[in-house]
Amino acid sequence: MQKVLVTGGSGFFGVFLVRRLLDKKYRLKVLDAEDISNHEIKEKIEFIKGDVRDKRIIKEICKDVDCVFHNAAVLPISRSKKRIFWEVNIDGTRNVLDASLCNKVKKTVFISSSAPYGIPQEIPITEDTEFNPVCDYGRSKIEAEKICNEYRDRGLDIIILRPRTIVGKGRLGLFQILYSWIADNKNIYIIGKGNNLFSFLSERDLVNACILSIEKDCKNEDFNLGTDRFRTVKEDLGELINYAKSSSKIVSLPAKLAKIILRALDIFNLSPFTAWHYKTPDKPFYFDITKAQKILGWQPEMSNFDMFKDSYDWYLSHREEVDFTFGITHTKSVRQRILKVLKSFS
Repeated sequence: MQKVLVTGGSGFFGVFLVRRLLDKKYRLKVLDAEDISNHEIKEKIEFIKGDVRDKRIIKEICKDVDCVFHNAAVLPISRSKKRIFWEVNIDGTRNVLDASLCNKVKKTVFISSSAPYGIPQEIPITEDTEFNPVCDYGRSKIEAEKICNEYRDRGLDIIILRPRTIVGKGRLGLFQILYSWIADNKNIYIIGKGNNLFSFLSERDLVNACILSIEKDCKNEDFNLGTDRFRTVKEDLGELINYAKSSSKIVSLPAKLAKIILRALDIFNLSPFTAWHYKTPDKPFYFDITKAQKILGWQPEMSNFDMFKDSYDWYLSHREEVDFTFGITHTKSVRQRILKVLKSFS
């Protein structure tokens, strides 16, 4: 029964991972700057409220730990300054890996992102596809991966997971805006024609990949993770609208003009969208997941629509409590800013 540390264990994905590890009888330490709201989970773990930027805390809690899942990160929707992305996503990763090395941790799993690929240089995207980031978040994840490679050379066994955007029960952020507009029968505006293939990843499938990463015999590997059942942006959104029995219509915006306008709104902090959100959605974006299937024996269970359906249903059942609970993580709604005006005319 191994002892496992999860950083960022209070967040949207972190809680799902913690719950599954408990089900599999792992002994858990959880580090997060935010408390865990689920008291049932908190009673079963050793919770440390702290920040990955604190070297002393990280080194201390890595003692007697067999495996580390490093999930803590500042997200694009936080609209943080570059300095914060660097301090948390890069320096924080170095602190975790240094503590893992000092305490002879057997395996570390780094939850990276698909953001390093930015506007993809090739389709489908493989683990060898060249990075092409469009935002500081993506660049910070690239630098964090470089640190992972540095510590691999120093003897750590590190698995890097690059998940597509995660969708599931409790996923809010920008998805709360989408779901609220559909529920209110408002037009859904998309950048471009929406004919591009675009994949997502369920929290359940990412958890499965995490577990396999520490239970399978593999070492120092990188894996791209996304569903293999996806359609075009317009098709998947259309099916969600039909499922919701909404009268919303999909309205395509000229990509070039939309990006210019969203860029201006981004500069003046009038929109919830950052470069990662408005520079990429009109481009095809999906992974070749062959490597994860062969080495980990991983197979995604959920399609894009399965994820949307579960996530939308959860939103409807919790709408009264989440629509006005704002924050900068995936478990909170984001302020619509100027979109609130657009919604009133849609």
